[in-house]
Amino acid sequence: MTDSLNRVVNALEQVAKTSLVWKRGLINKGGPHRVLSGTLLPISIGEDECTVFGRLIEQFRPKHAFIIGNAFGFSSCYIADAMRHHGGEKVITLDSEVEGRGQACAKVARDLANKLELSLLVNKKGRSPADTAWAVENNQQDLVFIDGDHSHPQVTRDFESILPFTHSKTIFVWHDFWWSGILPCLKVAQTHGLRWLWLPTSCEMVLGVRDEATFTKLQEMFPDGVENQKAHSPLFAPTILAKEYIRQAWETITEPIASRLNTSKRTLGD
Repeated sequence: MTDSLNRVVNALEQVAKTSLVWKRGLINKGGPHRVLSGTLLPISIGEDECTVFGRLIEQFRPKHAFIIGNAFGFSSCYIADAMRHHGGEKVITLDSEVEGRGQACAKVARDLANKLELSLLVNKKGRSPADTAWAVENNQQDLVFIDGDHSHPQVTRDFESILPFTHSKTIFVWHDFWWSGILPCLKVAQTHGLRWLWLPTSCEMVLGVRDEATFTKLQEMFPDGVENQKAHSPLFAPTILAKEYIRQAWETITEPIASRLNTSKRTLGD
């Protein structure tokens, strides 16, 4: 799905200034990811993770998708662009618009969708789980991406709120397995009959489904995936976050200074 990725990246460059982070991946090889310039959060999914969505959409042809957490719209626009080329009908996002520069991110998400002319994409402001039933519109979601607040028990609440609007072949996708809220949610998902597959993407995606034949197909598509992957050390996530926040803060401070120094050098050289 390189065409969809190129379209979204090119459109994003026209509607907002962004910076690349985790250029070679965070937990595993992959990336790059994007962030609105001058901010630390939110951070988009990696380009390698877009590829996972592209393969899912190409293989399973979802008609309806529901996304919890939208930030500045990179992943939702990619999903919507890929779906419109494979028979998709509607993609709905639900976001509280509070993470990072919430209103600014929401505007970028809307501008990006408009730039790409994604008429099937509907971005809604609200909170999961309280507003999920209102936002969903369709009782049969074929693809669900849970990528909002990653803390526990919020991820589980997100999952349980959308579950009644899915069917046995609905594919659930989680992002950032290394965060504390994901594994507890996956354990709850198992009690509802889901099997799940961890993928070694940049930020560790997880795919889950109830239908056995669909799960077998996922295993065939992603042979490097691991069913029921073990949890990381409790110190893993805090360590990663601390390092990344320090690194990004340092780059936010130093990059403008370096840019001005380079400009001054060029001026002196002239």
